[in-house]
Amino acid sequence: MEYPNYEFYVVCQKMNRPVDGDYIERFNIFQNCLVSEETFKACKKHLRNKKKFTFEELQEEIKGIIRWQEWSRYEYECSAGPAFPRSLDELKKIDCYWQANPNIKLITEMCLKITKEFLRRRKNESD
Repeated sequence: MEYPNYEFYVVCQKMNRPVDGDYIERFNIFQNCLVSEETFKACKKHLRNKKKFTFEELQEEIKGIIRWQEWSRYEYECSAGPAFPRSLDELKKIDCYWQANPNIKLITEMCLKITKEFLRRRKNESD
């Protein structure tokens, strides 16, 4: 399935990090193909009928998609805390969902804009 190139970056632990190397990376939450595909489907559904599937419902749908794929899964987690923690108890486990959740309205608006442009471009190419 072809879908737009959505981008929203969070901080994540590299899964295959070298022992002595950098282990934190910026991770695009839409790099997960299920998140991208399901978001594209939800955006198209909203664009087809905004009264039946409102922006608020789309927002909740995208929030649920990200939660479904990137909440409390080891590959999407890292620890955060003080620069020099005295113990591991000072660290907090965060995941991609935790970082994306406060930005869900912005993410939804961005995905809608990109979806509209993608569909318009695809239509023009087929004409």
